Amino acid sequence: MVFEPSPYQDRRTWKMTPAMLRARRPFLKKNVAGLLVLLGVTGGIYAYTYRFLQKDNDFVDVPIPPIDEKELAQLRREYEEQKQRRA
Repeated sequence: MVFEPSPYQDRRTWKMTPAMLRARRPFLKKNVAGLLVLLGVTGGIYAYTYRFLQKDNDFVDVPIPPIDEKELAQLRREYEEQKQRRA
């Protein structure tokens, strides 16, 4: 059956036995080092991607036309109406 404990598990608590802990001890440092390397590579990829995406200046050279006060008031009114409809 799937839930039968192995000989390296305590049958009452399902924890590893001292023999299993002794068998795994030599590999602990290598496993932790491998984990740190994998986390470092993954974190580096995420950091590089985030920094690359933050440099998006495609439209920095496109001038924004000025807006007059009447048009700005109209846009604010429309925004407030939409906000009240949602609430």
